[in-house]
Amino acid sequence: MENHPARIRQLDASVVNKIAAGEIIIAPVNALKEMMENSIDAGSTNIDILIKDGGLKILQITDNGSGIDKKDLPILCERFTTSKLSAYEDLNSLKTYGFRGEALASISHIARVTVTTKTKDDPCAWKVSYADGKMIGEPKPTAGKDGTAILVEDLFFNVQSRLRALRSPSDEYAKVLDCVGRYAIHSKNVGFSCKKFGDSQYSLNVGVDSTTQERIRTVFGGNVASNILEFNTHKLEEYGLEAAIGQVSNLNFNNKKHIPPIFFINNRLVTCDPLRRSLNQIYSLYLPKGNKSFIYLGLMIRPDLVDVNVHPTKREVRFLHETEITEYISTKLQDTLSDIDTSRSFQTTSIFSQKPLSVANDLGKAHAKLLNNPPVTSISNKIKRQENKLVRIDASQAKLSNYLKPTDYSFEATQEESSQERSLTQPEKSEQRKKATSVALSSSSFQGDDANGNFHYTTSYTSIPKERTTVNLISIKKLRKEVDDNTHRELTNTFANLTYIGVVDEQRRLASFQYDLKLLLVDYGSLCNELFYQIGLTDFANFGKIELMTKTKVSEQRGLSIFETLSSIPETSEEKNREIVSVLWSMREMLDEYFSIEIEGDENALSEMKLVALPLLLKDYMPPLAKLPFFLYRLGTKINWTEEIECLNGILQQIALFYIPEIIEQVDLNDEAVDQNAKIEYLKKSEKMANVLEHVIFPVIKKRLLASKKISGDVIEVANLPGLYKVFERC
Repeated sequence: MENHPARIRQLDASVVNKIAAGEIIIAPVNALKEMMENSIDAGSTNIDILIKDGGLKILQITDNGSGIDKKDLPILCERFTTSKLSAYEDLNSLKTYGFRGEALASISHIARVTVTTKTKDDPCAWKVSYADGKMIGEPKPTAGKDGTAILVEDLFFNVQSRLRALRSPSDEYAKVLDCVGRYAIHSKNVGFSCKKFGDSQYSLNVGVDSTTQERIRTVFGGNVASNILEFNTHKLEEYGLEAAIGQVSNLNFNNKKHIPPIFFINNRLVTCDPLRRSLNQIYSLYLPKGNKSFIYLGLMIRPDLVDVNVHPTKREVRFLHETEITEYISTKLQDTLSDIDTSRSFQTTSIFSQKPLSVANDLGKAHAKLLNNPPVTSISNKIKRQENKLVRIDASQAKLSNYLKPTDYSFEATQEESSQERSLTQPEKSEQRKKATSVALSSSSFQGDDANGNFHYTTSYTSIPKERTTVNLISIKKLRKEVDDNTHRELTNTFANLTYIGVVDEQRRLASFQYDLKLLLVDYGSLCNELFYQIGLTDFANFGKIELMTKTKVSEQRGLSIFETLSSIPETSEEKNREIVSVLWSMREMLDEYFSIEIEGDENALSEMKLVALPLLLKDYMPPLAKLPFFLYRLGTKINWTEEIECLNGILQQIALFYIPEIIEQVDLNDEAVDQNAKIEYLKKSEKMANVLEHVIFPVIKKRLLASKKISGDVIEVANLPGLYKVFERC
């Protein structure tokens, strides 16, 4: 059988029109986009959209634009009929969305179209239907407002293959909403509304007077709108870029869902892959892994440099100098993000509620109500033991190691420290409190001449009986009340019933402890700052003394030279040091009476002034004397000496900062390049710090600390027993 070549035939006009329509109208969203652009071109300020079955059954758009002249209705849905241009060269100066005159023609070939329109000069509206690009009958007069309403029904009714290829109506409706939202963001002074057929509520409603940020909030939600910043560039005349204006997400934007960038080039919604890739690459340098950005940009480029006739759906455009313009915008974005990269905020979850605490005046009542108020349970009900919620420790039970004193830095005291108090508003009424001990550190060497600049000291305690001074200063009472008012009840109870575990990181000052079923991590630097400030308020004017001795090869001298101590700070000048010494000398009586900071010398010889004593806040704990130069410097420069409450509060804060345990820089014990002496020194410091925290500081925290609300963020839950049982099914 012979094979004859197939004859070439001219396609029927209806087939040609359906093929063309299939290229332009791929889904309901494409039909809506074309009609919505026509409405904006007509000067509309309100565009209402009604959708049924994702736009397949009903797709209606109503605007209040200029309308369509009755004389133009016969050719409205014919191909290549448009009011936007008359010659091909007009594309070089095009400023409208539409220009080909194919949209309505394509829709009429694959759907049933009804148009109702009225111009401001018409006495009434005109209604007419279309099929296959032709008007059916004559336009009929009807009631209507200025503008145009286009009703598209049964989309793709004669293209079953396309109908089957579409997704579910809900997916198509989501695409419609996304498209309307993007135009709503960009089209200022135009209101948009969109809802499903039969629904009373709008799925999207953007007011005509809404700002860009308000439009973004309506379309994409508050998380996006609250974390955006304005972006704009200067004019780039050599490449034809007139402006690039929009909104982009800042570095605090926490979003895992991908939002495709919104690009408008000459007011036309397009995709621009080179620009998208470049901007996403910039964001990847700043955002945590997995976080997505939000980008909305409107580019205005000289019309003669842009080719809009590239894609049937107009979703792509080409423009000259694409690489240069992309690089320019990307560089501008990088500069913008780098300027705000100085601080980030991360979403955290506090493990404690922010309920205020009212501390009782009487110590016994406060302690009982605050810490020992267990829930009432019925003993008649037999409770089943739950292994995953069983607390296996007793916070009040002491460890065996608590009775073993460290041998390398033992302390001796002749009288036990008096009981501590939990409320700062009222002093303890017991006789024992009136006979509180004043502790003097009688033999101390303070040297900084080793290779590492460390200070060496030896300690011993001498107890001197002394009547407790009653403080009636209104300023101190006010400061104590502020601490009481800002106490966090739940957190205070947590610290009162903690079981200390150990130091996690000496360099970051992190320690771990257990409370109930939780394993918690705490910044012990922040915790100690709060503790020593409260001790300072409680024992105000009743501190013990740390007496300082300068030990040389020949003899021992009482006190340390303040001037020489300040001179160890490289940044300070001799003149500044003299000013500080002069200030401290003028306030020496107050410093000694209230804070046990004793200074001796002659006012005519500032360089010979000596610091004789420091306040002792906590027995068995020596503040880091390496911080003494900075303590004196801040005492002389950071205190407002003219206002009583600010002065006393400032000094107490500086003393608390001085008492915070110092940072111990970590040393890699497995690194052979590290000096052996440095490893030994690190081990000694770490061991000493661990013992002080476990046996001195944390026991006092359990007894005395009123945890404030501001330190709730310094406590983090690492794990809990029920959670571990879920993972491992046992512990």
